[in-house]
Amino acid sequence: MELSINSSRQNLASPEKETIRGFFEGIASRYDWINNFLSFRLDELWRREAVRLILGETGKDESILDLGVGTGKFLKEFVQTRSWQMVVGADFAGEMLGRARRQLPPSCMLVQADIHDLPFEDGAFDLVVSSFTLRSVKDIPHFFGEVRRVLRPRGRVAFLCLTRPTRLIARMVYAPYLKFYLPLAGGLLSREPEAYRFLSESIQTFIEPREIADELQRSGLKSPSIFPFTFGISTLILAHK
Repeated sequence: MELSINSSRQNLASPEKETIRGFFEGIASRYDWINNFLSFRLDELWRREAVRLILGETGKDESILDLGVGTGKFLKEFVQTRSWQMVVGADFAGEMLGRARRQLPPSCMLVQADIHDLPFEDGAFDLVVSSFTLRSVKDIPHFFGEVRRVLRPRGRVAFLCLTRPTRLIARMVYAPYLKFYLPLAGGLLSREPEAYRFLSESIQTFIEPREIADELQRSGLKSPSIFPFTFGISTLILAHK
C-alpha cells in the first residue's frame, strides 16, 4: 500500500496552536517520565487497555495513522501487537517526532504536519488513532471531518482522552489534583510551568465524552462507543466511517 503526501494572562485552556507547539517542543525530552510520574504510571495502563479494545474490534486493519503521535508510545503499542502494511505518525512538534523516531521501527513513517489539515489522500487508512491530543484541537468539527476524509470505507477511529471522573467521590478527589498538584508538580519537574498549566486548564474545560461522541456522529462517523478508565480520568471513544 502506498501513501501520498500533499505537500494579559494567557488563556491556557485554549491557547493558539503555535503556543501549544512551543509547549511540546520545550518538554519533549522529559515528557514521558514526567507523565509517568504525574499519572502514577496509569498512562501506560490506559494505552495498553485502549489498544486491547481497539484491536479486539472486528476487522483486519492494514494501515494505521496516529495523530499527535508525540514520543510514539501509543503507536509503539500497536506496532508491537500486530503486523501492519503501513504505519504513520503525525505531529506538529519536531522535537516530539525526534523522540518517536528513537523508539519506533524504521518502517514507521513520521510526518511533521498540522493535524487540523492532514496531508494525506482520501481513504488512505484503515485505522486512525490519537492519545491525549484531542483537547489540543482548535476546531473539532473540522478535525473530525479531516479524520473521516482520510479513512477508507468502514475504517475506524479511536481517541484516548484525558477526561474528568463522573462519580461525585472521584470528582472530589481528582479536582484538587487536577487544579493544584498537576500544574505545580509538572511545572517544577519540567521547568515549563505554562505547559502544565495548559494541561490542567485544558482538561478542566474539555468537553465531555458524550459530546465528543455526538461531534463524531455529526461529522459522519458512526456508532460511537465510550469506554471510561479509572473512574473516567481517561476515556476511549471509538467510531467507524
